Amino acid sequence: MTINDCQIMGSLPQCLHMLSHLTRLHIYNCPALEIEDFPPLPVTLSSLVLNHCSKIKSIANCNIANCNNLIELEIWECPILEIEDFPPLPITLQRLKLWDCPMIKSLPNKWHHLTSLQELLILVCQNIKCSPKGGLPPKLRKLVISGLEDLKQPVREWGLHLLTSLESLIIEVNMGGEGEKEWFPSEDEDAWSLFPFSLTYLSIYDLRKAKRLSSGLRNHLSSLKYLTIAKCPKLRYLPEDGFPPSLQQLRIYRCKILKERCAKLTGNYWPLIEEIPNIEIDD
Repeated sequence: MTINDCQIMGSLPQCLHMLSHLTRLHIYNCPALEIEDFPPLPVTLSSLVLNHCSKIKSIANCNIANCNNLIELEIWECPILEIEDFPPLPITLQRLKLWDCPMIKSLPNKWHHLTSLQELLILVCQNIKCSPKGGLPPKLRKLVISGLEDLKQPVREWGLHLLTSLESLIIEVNMGGEGEKEWFPSEDEDAWSLFPFSLTYLSIYDLRKAKRLSSGLRNHLSSLKYLTIAKCPKLRYLPEDGFPPSLQQLRIYRCKILKERCAKLTGNYWPLIEEIPNIEIDD
């Protein structure tokens, strides 16, 4: 069932859970859909997507934990959806995406038990301050964290190195401005050991104070194919031992000093990167 662009629909049927063969419920752009609390869901549901529904306030009583076939949960642009204590999620879940939901204040408890979860995207959920205790879901293959303005946990506390299946990692986190620590200790000797060996795609954003990326990237992330470094205005030193031979693409943007130092033929870092097949350097 897909409900799309219904400008006057104001509610969902309370008998929703009786649709015993329903596997997908996708609701897009329904600005009049005013739900104080979401009705119970059918246990057969495998995919739930809520997108741009400005009047949905709660999903607390939808019994989502009972949806033992659920593999996908996406909540996008639901500005008043408030979650103080995230409801339990079924162990079958494979994809979880939360985007632009400022009233979501927590992440699922005990989510390290979500052993089927492979994709986790959390973007622009400003009131999420920390990750639940117990570590991240262990089988993640893709993790995107961006726009969490009040996140207090540095990367050392995330346990990323334990995610031995993780292939793609994108992080853009501002941990409180100039006076606070950066989310990634870029200049520490063991900085790259915080990431798992399995990474093939890594994007590092928003290191506002860092001047140097430490050595060790070449040896520790020996499977890395794609690397993006962005919004690091003071960064001027790349790893002295260079990049892994596996690297196929290097993107550097909004890093003014690095742009000059990596300029083709004239930059002093050009000999370090010239053998990388695809190099993109932009303002």
